[in-house]
This record gives sequence, structure tokens and C-alpha cells, in this order.
Amino acid sequence: MKLRNQFEFLFVGKEEGSFLENYAYDLGEGEEAAGQLFVTIEIQNNPADAEVIAETIFDSARKIFFSDLEKNTYERFEDALKEVNIQIEKFKEDTVSKFIGNLHVIIGVVAGQELHVSQTGDAEAYLIRKRYCSVISEGLSDPTAKTNETFNNIASGSLEPGDFVVFSTTRLLRYVSKTDFINMMKSHDLVDSLSDLKDALAPEILSKIANIGMVFHEGLSELSVTEKKGVREYLEDEKPSLVKRSKSKPIAALGFLKTFWDKLMHYFNSALVGLTSKRMTKDKILALLIVVIVLLTLVIWFVKNSGANQREIERLDQILVQVQEEINTATIRGISNKDAASEILKKAESDAIEVLNSGYHRSKSNELLGIIQSEKSKLDNITFVTDPKLIADLTTKRDNVSALGLIPYRDHVFAFEYNALYEILLDQIENPLTIDDNETVIDGAWDDDNDALVFITKSGKVISYDNGQFEFMDTADGEFRKGVAVETYNGRIYVLDNEGKQIWKYTRNRDQYSAADSYIAEGEFGANFVDLAIDGFIYVILDDGNMLQFDRGVATDFNISKAPLDPIENPTKIYTELDLNKIFVLETSKNRVIILDKDLSTGDAVYNGQLVFDNIGDVRDMYYDKDSQRLYLLDTQRLFEVTF
Repeated sequence: MKLRNQFEFLFVGKEEGSFLENYAYDLGEGEEAAGQLFVTIEIQNNPADAEVIAETIFDSARKIFFSDLEKNTYERFEDALKEVNIQIEKFKEDTVSKFIGNLHVIIGVVAGQELHVSQTGDAEAYLIRKRYCSVISEGLSDPTAKTNETFNNIASGSLEPGDFVVFSTTRLLRYVSKTDFINMMKSHDLVDSLSDLKDALAPEILSKIANIGMVFHEGLSELSVTEKKGVREYLEDEKPSLVKRSKSKPIAALGFLKTFWDKLMHYFNSALVGLTSKRMTKDKILALLIVVIVLLTLVIWFVKNSGANQREIERLDQILVQVQEEINTATIRGISNKDAASEILKKAESDAIEVLNSGYHRSKSNELLGIIQSEKSKLDNITFVTDPKLIADLTTKRDNVSALGLIPYRDHVFAFEYNALYEILLDQIENPLTIDDNETVIDGAWDDDNDALVFITKSGKVISYDNGQFEFMDTADGEFRKGVAVETYNGRIYVLDNEGKQIWKYTRNRDQYSAADSYIAEGEFGANFVDLAIDGFIYVILDDGNMLQFDRGVATDFNISKAPLDPIENPTKIYTELDLNKIFVLETSKNRVIILDKDLSTGDAVYNGQLVFDNIGDVRDMYYDKDSQRLYLLDTQRLFEVTF
């Protein structure tokens, strides 16, 4: 039985620094056995090379997979992945740091009723069949494995009519429940289903994600052209093969060139007919003139363009020489003046990218861009952490765990997800405790004055964990205000309310809390509140990267000097505490932690450096143990330790 695969591209979220793209390739009608190739890709922390890397991954897979159709589908897919791995390693070898960005990629092929998938990073593939949803990419990659192969495992299976398959650059089940996800895909109308998915994801995600949706029906493969808000349309030309991408539209230009070439050949053929006639006629003379004119035109065009090309190459040569000089100047200037060196490197990077985009001197341009990135890393005091120490793996207790946060508690730590609490002592993990069957936890903190953990939920409840018991707490005015984050200080809890642009303060009185007391006295805040930390002052980070400091409810004139060249754009967590002279800011989208030093004389902060993590997944939370000088990081499933 042959299956018809209808597929669509979907992008959700706001633009940010990472590169995202979807690709699809099909040999066309009559070649169903050859299969279809799909790639959805996100590359973080490498804006200069991301597009080239993505194109190389797609083109390498496409060329190898469709090169020998006599082989079976699995062997062709395996060969394609091997070639992709080789090309990725070549990119790494060409860089100083061996770092080409964080890759979140799904590569998959469909042939007949076969589906084969491989994955790296946080990208995931889902199969929705009737009332069940499976994460078919689960376990395909291991960030801790010591291997040079980016793609080293394949998941394979058979498809049935009515199956939905979704490729995504992130883990969708963090943002929608499995039940809701299945319900969205029930209609068998792919465009409507993806639109419903977009509506569900848009309020939840922090950054842009890419998705490919597919639905399989009985019948021959055919390509549909659809357009709906939020779904990118397919692009196709008149060739038998089809490359589908979400952004390139070369069709009009190709059509113009084809028409021009057809007309030129028509006149040239007329000229040849005239020249081969037996008598010197007007037609023969006209044909001879046409040939002479065409030849002269070609010669003039060639000479003119050769000269122009040579002049352009010489101009680009001079730009690269200037770029090298600017790098040398910035290296010297950076010793005493970071801001001046930054401006010089910014100009050098812009010039190098101009040469790279010209198509000439690509190798040299890439080399200089790598050196510029290395110099920026030195100026920003960036440490690339490639092998953090693994402390605990929560999947040993629950396979599908999706951790949200950390709570330090005396000499150990608690990790929590939306409905479960995990106690971690050294490298031992206790069995998870259910916080509540109906509530969805969004944040938590330790109230050391009352020796209890407190959690806030999506519906606006507060749950206390004390002496092994979970208990819903009451307030004097009957309910808690909804918030996005919670922190404790001096026996009080502080709830960060993004909607009301307020911090609500509650004092515990025996078995209940006081009525809500607004902390912020006044102020207009345009951006969204994200997280807070307290050391006497209250620090609030906003989703645009800015940070506020409050002293007794009033915003101070807080500044961060010597700011990083790559500014904070999408922070997710902030951490500091009393008697700690540092502030840590987590930016999950770039897998980095920004370190600020407190200036005790002014109350401001000074940028110190940053840690960038290569082999950790989506970092959810962090805390710093000032006694042992260790930073702890939690991704969705594991706890890591970095020693300062």
C-alpha cells in the first residue's frame, strides 16, 4: 500500500539570534520508492556560519541519500548521516575553539511506509497514531558520549494511514500536554492542526522554533500547495525534482533566464540556417551579421566582466587586509579599553561578512571570522565548558522527566518539575514525590526561617512542603496573587507578578500568610518580568535583557558596567543571595551564564565573565554554593556541577 504524505512548515515565536530553517526534498512524481528527505534545524551561538552549516547539512544528506537508489532506504539514510557527520567535523576543524554552535536538528526520510529518523540536541520527532503520542527520537543522542559523530543512532518504523508526524527544533511537550497535542492532530486537516498547535505554543515559548508537520493518507504521493497564517507555503518549479525550503524564492529569476536563452537560441539557429544555404542571399548576409554581432557582444561582455571581476577581487583583497589590521589593533587596544576594541571588531566582522557573502575568498573570510570570534571571547572573558561534572540523572527515577527548577536546601538540593519533587543528596536521588495531581507548579524556593519549601502554581496557589507533607496555604484575604516566580527572604515570600508589574509580599503567621502587600511603590515597566533574586535589594530581570534593582520598593539607578559584547537578550533566571558578592544570570537560548560582580561602593554591578556550555541540554535553572564555590546547573533531566 502506498501512502500520500502531505507536509507543511510551521514557525512559532519571536525572532532572536539563533538560525532556524526547514528543508524538504523529493525526486518527484514516479519516484515514490526514492523517498522524501526532511530536515528541521536550529543553530545557536554562531550567527556568522549558521546558514552555511545548515545548507551543508541538508545538501550533504540530499546528495548521498538520492545517489544510489538501488540500495534500501535504511542503508542510504545511514550513508547520508555518515557524510553529514564528516562535514560537521570539517567545520569544527576549521575553527579555533572547535565550537560551531549548538545544533538542534532532526533529519528524517519517508519512503513508502518506512520512516527513519536521527536527531541531535533538543530537537524531537513525534508520532501521533489514534489516541497515542510517541517521542520517536527519544534516546537517539547522548550529549555526554565521547564521540565525533553528531548523528549516531537511527529510529525506524512503519507508517499507517492517518498517522501524524511532527519534527520540531525543541521539546514541544514542555509547552503543551500530551493529551492536548493528540487532540490537535485528530482532524486530519494538517493546516488547521498546525494552526491550533501554533495558538497553543505562542503564549508559552520564549524564542522562535521551527516545525515540520506531516499527515499520511492512502494513495500516491502528491504535493499540496497551501497557505495559512503561521504556515509557510511550499515552493516548487517545473523541474522533476523538488527542493522545498521556507524562505528561498528563485522561481521568477529562473523563468526570466530561460525565456532569454530560448530567444537567443532561436536567433542563433536562424543564423546557422542562413550560413549553410548554397547561395549568397540577403538571409545569408543577415545571418552572417547576426553571428558577428553575437560573437562581438560575447567578447565585449567577457572582457568587461573579466576586468570588473578582477577589480572586485582586488577590492575584496584589500578589505581582508584591512580586517587583519583591525583585528591586530583590537587585540592591543583590548588590554586597556574594551569598548574601543569592541567597536573595531564590530567593523572588522561586518567587513569580513561582506567578503564572505560575495562568494570570493570564502575560506579566508571564515578564518578571519573565527579569529574575530576568538578575540571577542577573550574580551568578554568567556569560558567554554565542554565537560561539566554530572551529579545526578533524574531519568533513573522517571523516563519522561522535564525538570523546571532547583531549590538548595541545607547540605543538599531539591529538583522539581510541574508535579513532582526530587531530593538529591550527593549523587543519590530519592524517588519522586507527587506535589499535587491537579496543580501545575511553575516555581519554588526554600523558606529557611520556617524550614519549608514553598511552590507557586499556574492557577495562583501556594503549596508548602514541610516534614514530608505537602499542604495548600491560605492567606488572610483568601487567595494568593498569580505570579511567574517566587523568592523568600526573612520569613516572607515574594511573588513576582508579571501581569500586574508588581511584587507581592506575604508574611507567614503560623498556619497561614498575611494579606498581599504590594512591594513596588511606583514605576512604569514596558518589558515583561521574568525572575527575581534577593540579597536585601530585590533584583528583577526583564525579558528584554535589562535588570532592575529595588530598594524598599523604589527602583534605584542601577547600572552594569563593562557589559558583554554579546548583550543579554533573553534571560530566564537570576541568582544571588545575602553575603554573596556575585550575581548570576542564565540565558537558556545561548546556553550561558553571565557572571556579574557587585560593586559594594556604588550598589551597581560590573560584568566579570561568562560560562558557555556545549554538552548540556536546555538549562532550566542554576544556583551557586558560595561555601564550596561551585555552580550547579539543571537541564530538563540532569544536574551538573562546575567548580570555579
